[in-house]
Amino acid sequence: MEFSEFFGFLTILKESLQLLPKNKKLLALTSFIYFLISSILFSILNFKLKFLTHDITLKVSILSISTSNSFKITKILADIKEDFQILLTLYVALVIILFFISFLYAIATVILSFISYNNTNISLKNFVLRIFKAFKYAIITGLYTKIFGIGYFFIILFLLSPLLISTSNIFLYSIGIFVGILSFFFFQYLSVVWILALIISVVEENYYGIKAMAKAGSLIKGKRLNGFILNVLFSIVSLLLYKSYLKMNIGAKGVINQTLVSLFLVIFSSLVNFLCLVAYTVLYFHCKKNHGEEVELQWDFEYSKV
Repeated sequence: MEFSEFFGFLTILKESLQLLPKNKKLLALTSFIYFLISSILFSILNFKLKFLTHDITLKVSILSISTSNSFKITKILADIKEDFQILLTLYVALVIILFFISFLYAIATVILSFISYNNTNISLKNFVLRIFKAFKYAIITGLYTKIFGIGYFFIILFLLSPLLISTSNIFLYSIGIFVGILSFFFFQYLSVVWILALIISVVEENYYGIKAMAKAGSLIKGKRLNGFILNVLFSIVSLLLYKSYLKMNIGAKGVINQTLVSLFLVIFSSLVNFLCLVAYTVLYFHCKKNHGEEVELQWDFEYSKV
């Protein structure tokens, strides 16, 4: 293995950062809209969850001392059930909305990175049209990758459970920790193909699902190490962000402060995901070049050279 090949991820990161100033108006617009909507929805979700959780806790405490009045107990139970249904419905609805907004932003990030790397411009109208046109392909690929990821998680959980619950046996517990760490790195290795498949679904016509994953698997040959290192790097950054969030959240007093701390996690996690997608779009170009393939805009929309 050549030294330059091992540290190729540094070149990818450098080129990714160089793409950010290009098409900056569209990038700023999409980022502003995404962060504004996601922050509002997340704040609503956080405030409402805190309020409903507090209300349910209060009613449960009242229920614990209401032993004589059966009508009052029935009424409190009905109120708790109603609050729980509202809580669950609100949580599921907002999480689904946030998922779709995040997914559209991810597609927009890949498109902007793609045209920026090609030194081309795209109009706002064509940009929006391209996002929604790519959505139907990318969502199918995204569902496939999620299914594979969830399946992998449950397989590892099934294999590790007997080892991790053996806390009295230090040897078995240590083996469980070691296998868990290996499983994490193997997941990062596998997900290189899954993320690249999502990039392919956005930038190439009629590639989605298994077809996109098969193409990603053949395209990544010779550059998989770079993708693996990128995955590990961004995972470590995400872990550090989460640890910082936990420390800040413990010290935060009041709903407003806790909401601001949570928004900190949402915004910076989104930035990490954004940089990861930009880096993978650059990796896509490196893979195409490595295989001697030309990268062409296969879109129906007109574009202009910068």
